[in-house]
Amino acid sequence: MTDKKPIRRDRVLLVAVILLGVILVPLLMRSGGPVPQKESVGEQQSEEGVIQQLSDAVLPGLEGPIAGEGKEETTAVEEREAPRIEESVEEARTTDLVLKYVVATGEQLGRIASRLGVTIGAIMASNRIFSSEEIKEGQLLCVPREGILHSIKSGQTLTDISLTYGTTVDEIVEANGITDPSMIYAGEEIIISHPRCLPWENVIHFSQGKEVRFIWPLFGPVVSPFGWRIHPILGNYHHHNGIDIDVAVGTTVYAAAPGKVYFVGEENGYGTLVILEHSDGYYTFYGHLSEVPVYKGQFVEVGQPIAESGNSGISSGPHLHFEIRNHEFPVDPLRFLS
Repeated sequence: MTDKKPIRRDRVLLVAVILLGVILVPLLMRSGGPVPQKESVGEQQSEEGVIQQLSDAVLPGLEGPIAGEGKEETTAVEEREAPRIEESVEEARTTDLVLKYVVATGEQLGRIASRLGVTIGAIMASNRIFSSEEIKEGQLLCVPREGILHSIKSGQTLTDISLTYGTTVDEIVEANGITDPSMIYAGEEIIISHPRCLPWENVIHFSQGKEVRFIWPLFGPVVSPFGWRIHPILGNYHHHNGIDIDVAVGTTVYAAAPGKVYFVGEENGYGTLVILEHSDGYYTFYGHLSEVPVYKGQFVEVGQPIAESGNSGISSGPHLHFEIRNHEFPVDPLRFLS
């Protein structure tokens, strides 16, 4: 009987481990190589996709920060787009009916008017500017490409507005695309494309370039002030409720503030009289007139011609009697006039 040597289990296990290693190591090396590369490509594609999505979402409004590479892309777009945005505000869009301009440091109205192709008067009337020295850096100016802007007042009709500017209702309707002339609203701005007269030029003149509550109705020496006096005709001591301005018959009288014609007619002492009612409880009186082109109920703008001076009523000579009343109480007009 031949003796058999027992198989040592430890040697078998060692051989098995060696064989397993010989088989698996090459497999692991081949399969492990591409994995990092594949993951890197995947991460790169994913990042690029997010950047593109964020860029697409952010570019139209240039809003919101983007981290990393996306932020750099957005910043570059902002640097390219910013000058065009500023230019569109400053230069005004040629397709707009109303031009808009932001005043730069040290700019004058003459230069701005030249750049926009409009007149200085149109800019001042459209923006209610009393003096060309009044504009400030950063101020937004609005003016139509043709004509002026008018802000509708409470109680004002298109007929009133047409009479103010010497135009027609049809011209106003056409310029503004108004379908129903009766449906206009206080505070709304409309274009007066072809004004034959410009009351704001009178405002600039009679306000003497200062922002005031009331402008002078005309210029002339004040020959009789507000207060107690001896009447030049009747000889009695009485309170003079206004001021008398010495002017020749036929001198144009202008509305001292916007308002509705409250009264037109003859009044004892005043002769031919016009009274305007203003929105804040004030009234202005214009006495001793010769001609009156306005009618009761008509809305007139500040600086609009409303009459011609005369010598009607109890008068010592041609002049304009001018009063300002706070409700029924007379106040000294010189407190308001510049």
